[in-house]
Amino acid sequence: MPININGPTPTQVDPNKTRQSQSSNGVASQKSGNGTESASSEDVVQLSDKARVMKAVETRIQSMPDVDQDKVDRIRNALSNGEYKIDFDKLADAFRRFESGL
Repeated sequence: MPININGPTPTQVDPNKTRQSQSSNGVASQKSGNGTESASSEDVVQLSDKARVMKAVETRIQSMPDVDQDKVDRIRNALSNGEYKIDFDKLADAFRRFESGL
């Protein structure tokens, strides 16, 4: 995503929220020795409720294993014992659904 150095576009800003002025949110400007202004406090980022939920989901997914080892072991044992049965009609239906989605 490119960064717009001229500020956010109207689609990137929630029109229902008002912007707080620097004096109301505790950010004070001070003149430095060379006549430029500098902020005396740090920037603060607040996440929306949706962003918090997405972050929690992402954290939970990252903690999950990449492979369901129990399922792999069950299928491996069934194959080696000759107990794994293939439902060819179900397999054909899955191929049809996949092909129709292309």
